Amino acid sequence: MNKDIRFLIVPDVHGRDFWMTPVKETLENTDAHIVFIGDFLDPYPQEWEEGVDYRRISISRFHEILELKKAYPERMTLLIGNHDCGYAIGQDICRSRTDLANRKEIAGIFETHVEDFQIAYECSLGGKRIIFSHAGILKGWVKEVWGEEADEPDFNPVEKLNQAWREGDYRILYSLGIYDGFRGWGGSPFGSPVWSDIRAWVNLSQEDTYGYNICGHTQTRENPVILETIADLDCRRVFYLDTDGHIRDYESDRVWKPSEV
Repeated sequence: MNKDIRFLIVPDVHGRDFWMTPVKETLENTDAHIVFIGDFLDPYPQEWEEGVDYRRISISRFHEILELKKAYPERMTLLIGNHDCGYAIGQDICRSRTDLANRKEIAGIFETHVEDFQIAYECSLGGKRIIFSHAGILKGWVKEVWGEEADEPDFNPVEKLNQAWREGDYRILYSLGIYDGFRGWGGSPFGSPVWSDIRAWVNLSQEDTYGYNICGHTQTRENPVILETIADLDCRRVFYLDTDGHIRDYESDRVWKPSEV
């Protein structure tokens, strides 16, 4: 295995198995850190063969991820997505494709493993600050939540978000942006780090964000969406960051750059 992997990135799982081989190969053959972007459950029914109990399979695969986290606690980061919030927090924050038959069981899993999850994670690589979250951290949203505190020199949105998660202050995650009004919330130009749609980032500059954001959430058809401020990798395959901070496709090693959007 000759890949120069510093961080392996697994976008929205939704019960799929595309992550299994890359994650296990990376754990066995490198010292790289692995970041799951969230949305572990709630599969898309059309992706499964008729008659397959895809909901139970999804729960089983979720358990596999949690077992890997237990075995490699310092090498794996599990981030919370909007679908995960529907179980960990409640259906009033997300009810899209909720597994009602197994909801109580899944909620219990999140309750048992709440300390294994966080909202955001950051690193420094290739001379730039890189922030991982499910849907991206918009500076406008941060200012709506924390006000003038967000302008202080030592303010760190990643630390603030994870502190809120540890303290059970989940209200900050509810806000939907202008592209999510059809879900029943809306009312703000900025979505939270589990709800921000990639369309809200298109005209933003680096001054509007904290570092370079890597997320999922807005599912793309075949390839990732790479902008100057954010990378949406939710296209059903695994990526990684090399030593220089380049985003590479795990299977092909292709480097993805903003110019290729």
